Amino acid sequence: MNYYGATEPEMSEREIRNAALARRAAAESFVLLQNPNNTLPLQAEKIALYGMGARRTVVGGEGSGECNPRYKTSVEQGLENAGYTVTSKAWLDDYDREYAETYEEYRVMVEEKIAPIKNPIAQIPVAHSYKYRYPSGRLVNEGDVAASGTDTAVYVLMRQAGECTDRKPDKGDFQLTDIEVANLQFLAAHYAHVTLVINVGGLVDLTPVADLPVAIVFMVQGGSEGGNALADVLSGKVNFGGRLADSWPMNYAQIPGGENFSSLNGDLENEYYTEGCYVGYRYFDSFDVVPRFPFGFGLSYTTFAQTVTDVALNGKTLTARVQVTNTGKIAGREVVQAYLHIPGSVAQSLAAFAKTPVLAAGESCEAALTIDLADNAVYNEKNARWELPQGEYRLYIGKNSRDTVTAAALTLAETVTIQQCRTCCAAPDALQEIEAPAHPLPPLPETAVRLVIDPAAFACETADYTEPQASESPRVREVLDSLTTEQQVELLRGGDLQNQTPGQHRITGAGGKTAITLQEQGVPNIVFSDGPAGVNIVEEIILTAEGSIKPAKMIERYNWGLMKQLAKRMCGGEGQHVYRYATAWPVEMLLAQSWDTALLEEVGAAVADELTEFGITLLLAPAMNIHRNPLCGRNYEYYSEDPLITGKMAAAYVRGMQSKPGVGATVKHFCCNNQEDNRVAVSENVSERALREIYLRGFEIAVKESDPLALMTSYNKLNGTYSGCRRDLITDILRCEWGYTGLVMTDWGTSYDPAAALHAQVDMMMPGCDADRDAVLAGLADGSITPAEVRRAAARVLTLIEQSLTAKL
Repeated sequence: MNYYGATEPEMSEREIRNAALARRAAAESFVLLQNPNNTLPLQAEKIALYGMGARRTVVGGEGSGECNPRYKTSVEQGLENAGYTVTSKAWLDDYDREYAETYEEYRVMVEEKIAPIKNPIAQIPVAHSYKYRYPSGRLVNEGDVAASGTDTAVYVLMRQAGECTDRKPDKGDFQLTDIEVANLQFLAAHYAHVTLVINVGGLVDLTPVADLPVAIVFMVQGGSEGGNALADVLSGKVNFGGRLADSWPMNYAQIPGGENFSSLNGDLENEYYTEGCYVGYRYFDSFDVVPRFPFGFGLSYTTFAQTVTDVALNGKTLTARVQVTNTGKIAGREVVQAYLHIPGSVAQSLAAFAKTPVLAAGESCEAALTIDLADNAVYNEKNARWELPQGEYRLYIGKNSRDTVTAAALTLAETVTIQQCRTCCAAPDALQEIEAPAHPLPPLPETAVRLVIDPAAFACETADYTEPQASESPRVREVLDSLTTEQQVELLRGGDLQNQTPGQHRITGAGGKTAITLQEQGVPNIVFSDGPAGVNIVEEIILTAEGSIKPAKMIERYNWGLMKQLAKRMCGGEGQHVYRYATAWPVEMLLAQSWDTALLEEVGAAVADELTEFGITLLLAPAMNIHRNPLCGRNYEYYSEDPLITGKMAAAYVRGMQSKPGVGATVKHFCCNNQEDNRVAVSENVSERALREIYLRGFEIAVKESDPLALMTSYNKLNGTYSGCRRDLITDILRCEWGYTGLVMTDWGTSYDPAAALHAQVDMMMPGCDADRDAVLAGLADGSITPAEVRRAAARVLTLIEQSLTAKL
């Protein structure tokens, strides 16, 4: 039996290597938001550590983004590993006792709620729908201060979120609790040096503590090495190099349309994107709303000067050269950001970025930014085409969206059509978008370059909507020809996690697999695993003498109700132990703050090594939906509010992963899975322009620049029709306009009509069940589905199997 994994319990060389990379990636991505009086780096050897995240540091979100690493390094452990002495153990011990008591009360409540459900598997998602809210801990007092024996305190603010439920704009979630506010105020009054660490996979309202003289570090969720990585930057061993990939609002009221998000207005059937293209900094900058921290912002222990040395236009390619100099006394890295104003559009959009290498004090380097103007076209809904409008363009270069210089003005004498499309995914009439006030461009600085855009530099393309077909290698064609149409239908559904067939390839805890009913016909199956922040499988299994596979222990997230009663039979026993410890990586929201595509490629390649070791072909990642609203329960699993950052980071990650043969990525969730409450039925209602410019743009970049092996659709409806049943989305845009040829699968347990999904060119229903097969067979019988459609989808599934290292087709 090919067990895939290690038979020795010690950390492998791969684990050690990847842990070092995870630590570096997290440290490169943390953002220093403020640092009054040079509070950081830490100067004291003794640290008074408080807050719910000090010991119970969250390493990643809940749901598909979870991971089961060998260890999780808390902030307390990280500081102690770095040589600091934590002197507030009494407060931390009190918190542990409060946590244990409240969590036991929560567990009893949940198990009472799920007791009427007699199916143990069905109990699990219901149990997860009841979210545990961590206590804030007790008030810090004078005795704690005296006992700590130091003038330096660190307070770790923590929140947890995950699939199926959105966050709320309430105290204890988006807002701080009264105890948290009181404790931070108390610490600021009693310690000379205070640092607030925000261990949250999303944003929080800092209003009550905004005026306190405390350093603020946005840790997000740093993976299994997060505590060590945080100690690296707090100590000054590593300089802060992260920059925000989201605008940080003053409060929730600043979010456009925020009062109607998710369940807040009582309507979970329809979500109206009234803000249109004005998402994140596009809203703040276009409506003159001042955020707490702007998009792209981040401090360092050193300072940098950026000087634009040259701006040139060659045809449709705009190039800017920027000299970056470290003007401080400590080595560090800077991010150069270029924004483009397009006539008649939002105030500005990120068009290019570059992160410097580490620069020593006084050292300089040149950053080159290249912008294809055609990639920055706006979508004209009336004429269904991408255009560069007539008028004056502006190029801004600087450190964040609010700290730039005007580098160039570019004039285009006539509107240019970049691509002629056709109307897709039209919005309902009820959608009414906000309009930004008119803002005349400011006078052009003398230092800015004036350039003229030549309309003749652009060739107008017309999208080809010819019905896409699947390519068939000689072996794929041979296998298809050997199967009946009814047998080909089996390939259009997943392998059904609960159906175990002798001879199948399965990895315990993996999220899914391809069909397992064609083993006798010579068609093997391959395995898919969740894992936006790490391969999500059972970390230790037992191979019994009888040839069966058992988990060595019950995974905590499944340890509810009847599952606990089944654990003795399902888990443990005699046999060969196999270890599959995966790395818990920094979450995608944190990695995006690195602004470092080379780093994302490294992480992707390291994940590929784990997939190969564990016998997994597809990782169900990266997730790349837009941070439309800070309350989305799954924002930690997505990159940014900006589609360029989202697309570039995802593309780099996929390129790294697919640089190793036989494994690949599944970009998801296509598209507009921007809320979790009622995600399986809500209609996300968005204009075609906003859809194309904001919510599809990142996917387009990832598809064109990295060619992922697979793509996953979303649960939700898009403008009234389920995303995976929209032919105009899957066939017209994804396959015809973007040229995607890979496999498209559904998310797990969607409410789609399989026939409609097949017409849309979705290839596989997941996780797979008899009803999926029967629906397609019924369509074949009544003529609503053709054998050619079945063969096309089956060909894409077989092509994926043929590419896998774990199967021989």
